[in-house]
Amino acid sequence: MRKIYAIVAMLALSIMTISSSRAQSVDFGGTTFNNDIVGWNDLYGMSFTSHNYGTARSMAMGNAFTALGADMISASLNPAGIGMYVESDVSISPMMQFTKSPTANAKSFYPEGTPKHKQKYSDHCAPFGLASAGGVATAYKGTGAITNVNIGFVYNRIADFNQNTAFASFGNKGTESLANIFCTLANVDGLQTNSDGTMPFGNDPFYWGPTLAYKNGLINKDDEGWFIDRIDADLAEIDQYSAVETRGSLGEYALTIGLNFRDVVYVGASLGIQSLNYKQTVFYGEDYIYAPGNEPSGEVMPYQLTYMNYEQRTRLTGTGFNFKIGVTARPVDWLRIGVAYHTPTFYSLTLRYGGDMWSETLSAGNNPEDYDINRFGYMHDNVGTPIWEDAGPNSWNYRSPSRLMMGAAVTLAKRVILSVDYERSWYQSIRLQQSPIVGLSYTGSMKEYFKGSNTVRVGAEAYVLPFLPVRVGYIWNGSTLRDGYKDIVATHPMPTQQSYITAGFGIKFNKCVYMDFAYQYGTTKYSSYQTFYAIDEFDPNLNIESRLFTTKTNRHIGVITLGFRF
Repeated sequence: MRKIYAIVAMLALSIMTISSSRAQSVDFGGTTFNNDIVGWNDLYGMSFTSHNYGTARSMAMGNAFTALGADMISASLNPAGIGMYVESDVSISPMMQFTKSPTANAKSFYPEGTPKHKQKYSDHCAPFGLASAGGVATAYKGTGAITNVNIGFVYNRIADFNQNTAFASFGNKGTESLANIFCTLANVDGLQTNSDGTMPFGNDPFYWGPTLAYKNGLINKDDEGWFIDRIDADLAEIDQYSAVETRGSLGEYALTIGLNFRDVVYVGASLGIQSLNYKQTVFYGEDYIYAPGNEPSGEVMPYQLTYMNYEQRTRLTGTGFNFKIGVTARPVDWLRIGVAYHTPTFYSLTLRYGGDMWSETLSAGNNPEDYDINRFGYMHDNVGTPIWEDAGPNSWNYRSPSRLMMGAAVTLAKRVILSVDYERSWYQSIRLQQSPIVGLSYTGSMKEYFKGSNTVRVGAEAYVLPFLPVRVGYIWNGSTLRDGYKDIVATHPMPTQQSYITAGFGIKFNKCVYMDFAYQYGTTKYSSYQTFYAIDEFDPNLNIESRLFTTKTNRHIGVITLGFRF
């Protein structure tokens, strides 16, 4: 456990030493913090791809198409596969998916006894989406060394961010509150109120949390500094709720050219333009419950918080570009060997951030002089922050890992295809190239904690009837963390390992029209994380930490492809 805390401290320090205006002696983090910046874990999460999306045929075969080719997924894997088309082809592949993300060591978002059919906070169903769409056309046919030249324009989904994660902890006596974090932050950095008692939102959204806490009655200030107000942690039980909702996807538009040299060697190149749309909503709430006979009252605590809710919204949008080159050789009719290289993807991102906090306070004395207290003795606060935007010259620029892919495919009796891919991705090479925050760099963190990752994709296809192929596949993404850092604690749940089991079939209606179906079941493991922590560099006795949580995502994906050849 001591090792885990050390890792937390190092990672937090790599983030929090980014600006002289931010806290230095105490490191703050967790899902409730650092949402106003693009963190190292965000860069990693946006770069973590398994290439499990594509057409229904490719997905059913585990996308093991580095050598196989002649599929829309080739534009995003090995562009040499575009040269294998013998006729023009257009297709579209709509999809739907369902995700479930249980947190093993925490309770349901709902109290015990709530019917399971109502416990939907960790489930998400995306009824519509697009896995792949595009077309390939033959631009040249010849009888010389070049048999044909094909050009393709294809969209392929690279990653999906649609996920809900939620959990709760009930009846915690003497536990730390998020108010402890805000109070510590305000004291460490010496935050001040105006002479009239107001506290405006400053130009650094890192401090918007304690500002909201002050405006909602969680913390207050006197001559000796900041203190927790309206909460008696010694008397109250604190119910804590946490939920992270992410939406969006990473898609790639690939302009590809593929050349066929006498049906023996295929060469291709692709320009990939990637589009990122990522939305994250982080919700955290606390209920303060006092047992009968322990209610603060009178001079002890004239105002008592009953609950606090804190919601933050982050949106990342942007584009990136990369280049891919590949070659596939067919030395004999039944064997194909392919290799492809992907340059890093260079992104430019715009970040928007804002939040709200609302609370309810019970007036123990129901003082009629408190004009904002209703007739039931409660007063409500609901405060929202401005919208922070990092765009234009203040945008975030970074580069994702480069990738090397190799594959082999064999054809048996012209009825069975077996294919296998190997991919190497260098996650330690992720680099933040520009940021609105002076001095921010995650280079050290990326080099120290991450390594090259191995991905294996396996697929098979068998024609049980001349018009009915049946397919199965498997995808495995190995750990991206170096040995010794398997227990790394990230600001948010960070994917570390993935696997997919795939299956499907196709129907060829005639020479021109075909339809394919695919189903994938995937499991993603995540790093441990905390809802909040404050780690003092010099005095560990002052550390404030929530529990460690672990989450796993189970993903069900269904895809249909409708295609036309001409």
